[in-house]
Amino acid sequence: MVLRRTTYSTVVKSMPGHHSLEILTRAKEEGMLKVEKDEKILIVGGGPGSRVLNHYLHMLNPDVNVTLIRDEDRIANHCSIPYVIDGRVSMEKGLAPEETVTKFGTPIIKEKVITGNPDAKYVVTDKGNRYSYDRLIFATGSRQLVPPIEGVDLGNILKIRAIDDFRETIEVRDKAQSFVVLGAGYIGLEIAAGLRRLGKDVTIIELMPHVAGGRYDVDFMSMLEKELEEHGIKLYLGKKAAKFGGNGSVEYVELDDGTIIKTDAVILSTGIVPRVDYAKDFGIETAKGGIIINEFLETSTPYIYALGDCVQTKLYLTDKPFPGELGSNAAQMARILALNFNGYQIPFNGVINPAVTTLFDIHFGSAGITEIDAQREGIDIYVGKAKNTDIYGNMPETRPLFTKVLFRKDDKVIVGGEIIGTCNVAGFVDVLGQLIYRKATLEEVVTMHFSTHPEMTPDPAHPYFVFAAQQLLAKGKA
Repeated sequence: MVLRRTTYSTVVKSMPGHHSLEILTRAKEEGMLKVEKDEKILIVGGGPGSRVLNHYLHMLNPDVNVTLIRDEDRIANHCSIPYVIDGRVSMEKGLAPEETVTKFGTPIIKEKVITGNPDAKYVVTDKGNRYSYDRLIFATGSRQLVPPIEGVDLGNILKIRAIDDFRETIEVRDKAQSFVVLGAGYIGLEIAAGLRRLGKDVTIIELMPHVAGGRYDVDFMSMLEKELEEHGIKLYLGKKAAKFGGNGSVEYVELDDGTIIKTDAVILSTGIVPRVDYAKDFGIETAKGGIIINEFLETSTPYIYALGDCVQTKLYLTDKPFPGELGSNAAQMARILALNFNGYQIPFNGVINPAVTTLFDIHFGSAGITEIDAQREGIDIYVGKAKNTDIYGNMPETRPLFTKVLFRKDDKVIVGGEIIGTCNVAGFVDVLGQLIYRKATLEEVVTMHFSTHPEMTPDPAHPYFVFAAQQLLAKGKA
């Protein structure tokens, strides 16, 4: 069987000086990444990216030949971790159903890929088995970063990545009263809130000066911190855990300033690192953020692709490396790759990172960059802020809603935004993400279409991000 290896990159090189539309047209005519009839597709990984890719490949071509290899018996739904820990979701429902893969007839091989031969097109597993492929996709995700802190091997110091971690954490949860959560990203905050709902004594230690991993600016992060403290969670921000102490099991955490925090257990929520230990054997180039890919998710090795947490993503607005470890990003990459395997021509242009969560009585979300990001990236911006209400102001159930939008000064294109309130903000953040992706200007944002209803939306004069954006026009700042 003869395979074509026509890629966007090779077409660009063959057409110097041509307009991008001409290049895209030529690339599509050449078939791009289109899979031939009898090709074998091998997916390595079991997370959301691999599951969505398998789904879309079969949706677009029911006769496609796909096999999935993963090194775990079952796959944890990482977004469900906090809710499994606080008991609102059962262990079984916190796992991805096997049927999401097998219902398409895709076999699941539960072995670990450790090496392979990209020239002969096969992988080798830890059981010594060899599996051939025509197209190989790595969607191996990430592993938990365990900090090199003295005493980290003590009992009741808990990880939160694999199924066995879940089980151990639940067992400790039922016995322990006091918990330290090390790390204040989304997962860490959600776990802390869940434990507090169970009546546990909870302390958060965060190396950065604020919570939420830098996804928000100081004014919004301060609101989150106030909410946590009002619900009895103790915060140690801008502090470093220097030592875990105890006799067999952890009994205290010592900070770098000498502060001692007594605790029955510690939950590590200290970040993740890409799983790319196999990359060298396949000749795949990597960077600190993961596997290096082009706009069509191709690696440096022919016929090998990668997506999800294991790749180094770039920021949509700048093309510079930028963290993008979200299940939604992995799923988007998977849909793009599946479409391109079926003759489409869709580049992955980078991450915008729409993300939302909820803590106790508040909901918050963001997309794009923050003021802090803009300063770091050297982007001059206008900032619009507004306080309005989640529904009509004359309704008895009305609650405050805070919004912020960022526009690039040179072209007035929206580049970021944040929202916080006591209503569900996910829909607002999805709209925000699309505005950023479509490169909407200030004028386009303030004249956008939106729905309105007294019990469901802000009143027509104060709609979401429009109200924040129009402040810039009213004050003549933009």
